[in-house]
Amino acid sequence: MASHSESLSLAVSHTVAYLTQNLTKSYAPSTLLKLQIVLQSNLIAHYAPSWNPQDPVRGSGRRCMALSPTCLPPRPVWTACATANVQWFDWIAVLGNNEFDLFVDPGCVAIRRDNQTVTIWSAEPAPSSASVPGPIGKTFAQKVLEEDKEEEEKIFSMLADEISQPTWITPILTQFPIPARSTSPMSSISEQSRCSSRSSNSSSSGFSFSSADTTSSRTSSGKSSSSEFKPSRRERARQARVFVDTSRTEVTPYDGGKTTVLTGGVMLGGGPKAASKPKHLAVNNANWRAVRV
Repeated sequence: MASHSESLSLAVSHTVAYLTQNLTKSYAPSTLLKLQIVLQSNLIAHYAPSWNPQDPVRGSGRRCMALSPTCLPPRPVWTACATANVQWFDWIAVLGNNEFDLFVDPGCVAIRRDNQTVTIWSAEPAPSSASVPGPIGKTFAQKVLEEDKEEEEKIFSMLADEISQPTWITPILTQFPIPARSTSPMSSISEQSRCSSRSSNSSSSGFSFSSADTTSSRTSSGKSSSSEFKPSRRERARQARVFVDTSRTEVTPYDGGKTTVLTGGVMLGGGPKAASKPKHLAVNNANWRAVRV
């Protein structure tokens, strides 16, 4: 691979030769030589910033020049024309008097006219030296993978043989024997459910009886405890000391009956007749003791 400057000088020299090859009949050799020298130096300075032999396509748009008979050329070409005293319109006339685009890339020079691209020059690729690689041994991982693959193939082959020709075959019967009629499992289940329901009923009735006995025993024990309760001596003394007001003996009729007021309460029915007050006898002043009747 040529260096940066060598590839650039080679491509620019082919470009200048293509552009000036038809001016030999119109201008003197000295004028033509001067034009070629100035044009080559201008194009090298213009293409150098975007020139990259490792990536020829990079910057190709910036290196493209549009040359037309209706307008002045780009500055590198126009400066060469002015220096060598060459008329641009005479120059474009010998180039076909048609507009075209000039592409100068590393290893290739081409023009595009009427949507057709024509290659002016292309560098031949350097022949690559065919290097024969030496034998490379297998790594440990590759060996393990190969062994696993062989083992998997053996397993799959064994499975395929087993599936195609199985070692056991299920017997095929055209008629099935009729089994003897046996007790339905549902009947035994229903019988068991009946027995369980009966046992549950008996247990529940037993529980009710026991609860009734418990209640009666509690009632009898409550009665016995109430009968066994005796008032204390102080309570009996308090009940014995009942105050009776004997001075209130008025009788009040009440709905055909008689009531007597006794200790602030009302007692229905007539009470016994009030005893007549005893008549006091005359007291002898001589005998001061009262005479009792």
